[in-house]
Amino acid sequence: MLITAGAGPVAGPDGPTPTGPLSTARVLVPAARGGRGTLVSALAAEQLAVLVVPAASLVEQVERGGVDLVLLHGETGSALDELAALRAASAVPVVVTLRQGMASMECFLLAGADDCVARGVGRGELAARIRAVLRRRGRPVAGEVLRVGPFTLDLGRHVFSSRGEPVHLPPKEFGLLELLVRRDGRVVGRQEALERVWGGSPCSPGSPGSDPTTVDVHVKRLRGKIEADPAAPRHLLTVRGLGYRLVE
Repeated sequence: MLITAGAGPVAGPDGPTPTGPLSTARVLVPAARGGRGTLVSALAAEQLAVLVVPAASLVEQVERGGVDLVLLHGETGSALDELAALRAASAVPVVVTLRQGMASMECFLLAGADDCVARGVGRGELAARIRAVLRRRGRPVAGEVLRVGPFTLDLGRHVFSSRGEPVHLPPKEFGLLELLVRRDGRVVGRQEALERVWGGSPCSPGSPGSDPTTVDVHVKRLRGKIEADPAAPRHLLTVRGLGYRLVE
């Protein structure tokens, strides 16, 4: 089914069609009944590339790559579930639009949203808030590559290499490794990893993002892929009582 957002993009079987310059940040917006014409036009006017897809395809599109931020409509009944699904699959930044003063703002932030914005704000403020989130989250620019010792993360292509050989990492493992690399040898606590990679939230008890052992499980998997001897790691180290760090 094609979904048309006013004068904005059309989402088809091969994914969404962008509007606006592709050299700028690409913002993914779930389509709603009646489209998102006004919102798409406003963001495009602020030089943001906008992608519109059905809500059911949000996670699939994010996992394909090429999305810098997701803008959710927080007043829909499924918004918190959509945020939880995104956080379970990706560390992509998320901004939620809400009615002014809604009590659910705290819950969305605790569930992993990077910011909440009152609906009806001017397009300039909305664009500025989106760009502020992208700056805080260190959005990868085209061609950005992180290196530490024998490891390389190509953020633009979502490719990890160990000693020159590509190694497949699912989104959460890649996100955790990126967080560790960016810390440049400093410790990353389990709770911080949950919040930044899984969107850990007390609003969703029992979810992977609320269980610190989730981090331990993923560290064990990463060691199996990057360490010559996972039982005696040389790079991904445990700092007892604090968390983990990555060294050359």
